Amino acid sequence: MKSWTDFHIAIVYFAGLFVALASGIIIVQYLRPFKVVIRRLVNKFETLWTSSFVSTTILAGLLGAMAISFRDCDGSYDYLLSSKRETVLKGFEQVSNAFVYLAIVLGLWLFIFMVLRMTRNKKNLPT
Repeated sequence: MKSWTDFHIAIVYFAGLFVALASGIIIVQYLRPFKVVIRRLVNKFETLWTSSFVSTTILAGLLGAMAISFRDCDGSYDYLLSSKRETVLKGFEQVSNAFVYLAIVLGLWLFIFMVLRMTRNKKNLPT
């Protein structure tokens, strides 16, 4: 096999999307035991955990992977057809960008939960 075809590029692209989706799901499953702690922080807003946190975490990984364009400035991907190395590097870049987006979103959620915890502690202080 001398060069890649469109099918091989599609395999690399969708493999990157799959890794991003799987990593988002694994992170949500890993943080599942902390659901009790988060439930105490957001006792009025149970949907904050079930819908917002889970969906934003999974979508962040997917959006990070989809943010990488496999096309060049001219709008073609001929350079990927001629180079296997470039195609694989684009796949790695796609997965790397998904992890960056996941880290940013998890950092934002950490900040939100810290603020919720601080405001809850201020409400519970005796006066």
